[in-house]
Amino acid sequence: MSLRNSLITLLLFISVSAAGQRPMKPLTRQDTLRGSITPEREWWDLTFYHLNIKTDPADSTIEGYVLIRYDVLKEHQLMQIDLQPPMEITRITQANKDLKFRKDGNAWFVNLQKKQKAGESYELFVYYEGKPKVSLRPPWDDGLTWDFDENGLPFYATACQGGGASIWWPCKDHMYDEPDSMKFSITTPGNLMNVSNGRLTGMTENADGTKTWKWYVSNPINNYCVNINVGDYVHFGEVYKGELGDLDMDYYVLRDNLEKAK
Repeated sequence: MSLRNSLITLLLFISVSAAGQRPMKPLTRQDTLRGSITPEREWWDLTFYHLNIKTDPADSTIEGYVLIRYDVLKEHQLMQIDLQPPMEITRITQANKDLKFRKDGNAWFVNLQKKQKAGESYELFVYYEGKPKVSLRPPWDDGLTWDFDENGLPFYATACQGGGASIWWPCKDHMYDEPDSMKFSITTPGNLMNVSNGRLTGMTENADGTKTWKWYVSNPINNYCVNINVGDYVHFGEVYKGELGDLDMDYYVLRDNLEKAK
């Protein structure tokens, strides 16, 4: 290669490298609280969630609670829970007692009254509500999508891998810790169905005309994989004869998609 060609190649490499580099933003306190294993996170081991919420497509709101069960690794009395605005935590209880808590951006710090003893297991309830961030370009943009199917019925779902699960529900929003199992109780309008992770374990028809869909995950799950998908779903399934026994195979398809396929 000639000297001239070598210089041109070098200049092109420098130009491309420079164009690909963006000025780094200064690290903020919120970055630290979100991305690090803080002292308020490291002392407890997450074991179980129960997400119990009511969803309302009429005003794009969510309200309910999350039961958090955990093991104490070492004694500490301050716990970090994550929930991003505009969602708000309204109440936190443990052993039927209201706990004091304070907000620091996306992090909420809970003062635990009961002595947290190493080796013991405890649980608390985190009540919350609000209109979660709307995803304008799912799944590339984080939040909830509120839309309608071709029959005019509401369809809404979550997308939160980039922004984190705390966009729409309070949790320990860090990848280093996962629950061993999780339960869902998702209430929807009576003409809709929720499809979440794991296995459907039941449905309750409520006095106000809504329905509560119950799902259960029996294995560890990432926070950002937790999801709700609410719409006019049709269920069909079959049993697959597996090598070690029967395997249930369930499918949930929006009714308007089935109608278009006919």
